Order: sequence, then structure tokens, then C-alpha cells
Amino acid sequence: MNRRWIGLLFCLALPAAARASDDLRRLAACPFGPQLNAVSVDRLANRASWRTVKTSSGTMRVSVADGYRVMLAFPDSGPFVNLKLERSAPGRFGADRAAILAQMTSFAASPNAPVTPFQVVVRNGVELMMLESASIGAGGPIGMYTFVSEHAGVVATAYLLNQKPGRRKFQTLQQYRQLRDGFITALSGCMQQLPTDSAQNEADRDTPLHAGKAHAG
Repeated sequence: MNRRWIGLLFCLALPAAARASDDLRRLAACPFGPQLNAVSVDRLANRASWRTVKTSSGTMRVSVADGYRVMLAFPDSGPFVNLKLERSAPGRFGADRAAILAQMTSFAASPNAPVTPFQVVVRNGVELMMLESASIGAGGPIGMYTFVSEHAGVVATAYLLNQKPGRRKFQTLQQYRQLRDGFITALSGCMQQLPTDSAQNEADRDTPLHAGKAHAG
């Protein structure tokens, strides 16, 4: 029997949870763009089944059945992306998406928030929620981008980081946006290829998911 068939049979023999974890691990190895490479990949603690987010109506919970934290950087520069890849617990994806949407819209609507207008768009069939700083002069993250894959039950949260001018790959806002767009295209393309999580979709079928749904752009 050739290696391809052996690998396929081995994959089919794995429990569904193990196959799902493998999918996340492969997503962590996505080719994120020219010279943008992972400098660390850490699996989230198994005991972390929830995380909380702050919204204008109070604290909400987001389920985390499994996940990875990936730090990405260009050569000879500081970290550019702090990326979290998370799989929702069965039946929780719709509620998780709603909580994240509430978190991001609440922040965007807060007084004096130094961000451009909140956007929800679609890239490569993946929903993308975007919060961005209006400039690269302020400290802290420049943007927060949440990628939502309904068919796979996976949420990816990316913080694109600022650095001192001598330690970053970009020097202007236009250069930053070019790097940002390359990363968004790469990650959304990899997420589009994730297999469908049938257990998640069956459990989540009756959850109201489409409030605030993205438009293609």
C-alpha cells in the first residue's frame, strides 16, 4: 500500500477532535506571505475552555475548544503579527461570533477611540472584522482583525503590531497596508481550505448566526 493511502487511512482512523487539532496545526503553518514567518507556535492550554470579551452590554464569553498562538515576523524586524487560532466548542460558534462582533463594535463606538470606521467584509469566502488605528504613530497594535470561518467553526484573531521605525518592515501607512493586505489574503486563503466541521455545523444549525453578516468586498 502506498504512503498516500496509508496517510489517508491513518487520518480517517483518528478521533474527530484529533483531526480538528491537526487542522489548526496545519493552519498555523500557513504560508503567510513573502518573508513573513512564524517565530513561535504555542498550543493554548487545554484547561482554557473559555475566554471573556468586554462589550458595551457587559462581559461575554467565547468558547475555546482548542487553539494555537502564533507570532509572525519579517527577517531582522520585531514581531509583526500576534495571531490566535481558535476552534469553537460544538454548538457555540454562532454565540462566539456574536460576542466577538459585540466586542469590536463596542470598542469602535467608544468615545475618542483612535480607530478608523469598523468594517465587516469577506475575503476568500472568510468573514473578516477589521479595527484599525488611524495612524502608525501611536504605540500599541495598529490593527485587530478577526477572521471567521463558519464552515470550519474556527476564529482567527490577528493583532498587527507596531515597532520602533528601525525595527519594523514598514515606514509609512501605505507600506503597512500593503503588508496587511498580503497577510489577510494569505490567511483567509488558508482558512478557506479548512475542512467542514460537520459536528460543529450540526450542533450550531439552529443558532442565529447572520446578524451583522459581512458583505463581500
